[in-house]
Amino acid sequence: MKIKNIIIVGGGTAGWIAANSIINRTPPHIKVKVIATPEIPIIGVGESTTGLMNDLIKHGGRHTGLNEIDFLKETESTFKIGIKHSDWHTVGEYFNSPIGDNWENDIGYPSGSYDWMRIYHVANKIKYNTLQCRLMDQNKLHYFKDNIYQNIYEQKQIKEVPVAYHLDTYKVGQYLKKQALTSNRCEHIDDSVVDFNLDEKGYIDYVITKGGQNINGDFFIDCTGFHKVLISKLENNKFISWADKLLVNEALNFNVPNEPDQPIRCYTHAWAQKNGWLWEIPTQKRMGCGYVFSNNHTTADKALEEIETVLNKKIEVRKVIKFEAGRMEKFWIKNCLSTGLSSAFVEPLEATSIHATLMQLNHFFEHYFKEDLPQTNLFENAYNSEMTEMWDFFRDFIVMHYITPRNDTQFWIDASDENRKSDRLKTLLEKWKYRMPRVIDYISDINNNFYSIGNVLTYQILMGMNLLDPKVAQQELKSFLLYDVADMRYKEMQAILDQMLPKMIDGRDYFNQINSINTNTK
Repeated sequence: MKIKNIIIVGGGTAGWIAANSIINRTPPHIKVKVIATPEIPIIGVGESTTGLMNDLIKHGGRHTGLNEIDFLKETESTFKIGIKHSDWHTVGEYFNSPIGDNWENDIGYPSGSYDWMRIYHVANKIKYNTLQCRLMDQNKLHYFKDNIYQNIYEQKQIKEVPVAYHLDTYKVGQYLKKQALTSNRCEHIDDSVVDFNLDEKGYIDYVITKGGQNINGDFFIDCTGFHKVLISKLENNKFISWADKLLVNEALNFNVPNEPDQPIRCYTHAWAQKNGWLWEIPTQKRMGCGYVFSNNHTTADKALEEIETVLNKKIEVRKVIKFEAGRMEKFWIKNCLSTGLSSAFVEPLEATSIHATLMQLNHFFEHYFKEDLPQTNLFENAYNSEMTEMWDFFRDFIVMHYITPRNDTQFWIDASDENRKSDRLKTLLEKWKYRMPRVIDYISDINNNFYSIGNVLTYQILMGMNLLDPKVAQQELKSFLLYDVADMRYKEMQAILDQMLPKMIDGRDYFNQINSINTNTK
């Protein structure tokens, strides 16, 4: 099967991410058509990303002209260094989980990936306290006050600070759309797909639009969100529900304008409530918020009353989102690939949605795409197995957030029930009673944790939720003769940070500066 025309069904963030990815990752003669109705010009849902979005914007725009400063100015996005989790384990307490905070074991013992610095935190019951955590606590960014282009990691003592973004999804979708359409390879068709026709081998021949068009293509990408217009109708593809593992299934979305001198946070706030949790995502002009709750434990009206009391202000709900956690059985069927919400959805926690969209696209184009894609299910089966592993890991990762001693409401009692854990998660938690987590715990049958969560973020949630035994951690470090080394390095690191952090710029000053400069001056 020769691929010359790729059809993306659906726009929004996922559709236009896909368009930019294809233009930047495939040969220049391959054409892209995005079939989507224009998005309604509203203030979009506040959403955060992982570092994969930073890779796309900062490093991935070879042919679409993506530029980070332009992106920040046009979309009013902000930097995300991590997530602050409040009240998940104990009401009144919080912990930080920075993104991409990989520890480099320069000693190489007992293995190059052995994370003795995090284990040191566990052994001493220290709240995780690295550079990113301290930047989060002080609302500072990784740039110097006197030079907003100079990153903190240009100082030899500090490694690079991985960052992601906080987004207004509508503005970001429009920016990505504009950039994709600067390429003569990309065309936008203002219509929506209602059906499709298969050829004699079961491949999609063309899609049928509401406007009566039959649009042919060689390969199709389903970006239709929860509608799953293509992928759910091929080969009796089934939706696998996770309602027995994760209880939240509805969200109230609203926005809160920033006050003139209000600090612009560099973190997403995930704030546990009585029947779920509240997200607070800062963009340059507002806070995008949402209360994610279980409608089996409360109603939307009661949830609104609850959150207005917590925030001490009246809220105008912009959107009520209902969802069911789960994934499709297959993600790639013949000449159709699904991505984003059309593939799976856990819940908004930990920015898994956009991360998975990029991960699925990257993984396909890096490891499976060929212009002359063979008509065999060998590659489909491998890809589907890998995506199943990825999404099932995301599910277990989210379930870990609910392993809590909180019992102040029926929601938390039910959410932390032992039956919520998969057999895989139960096995890992049992293993970690005897030794600290290792990278080997996440190795797949083909790739070593290709989905980019693995040990780093898992450790941080395990630490924050007090799921690791300090005695085991201390004994392990001492048996490897690493405790004194870790103690010395931790104290050295804190001394460096004490000197460095006063030089760093806060978020509001940074965005005031970049919005006042000409992009071409750098």
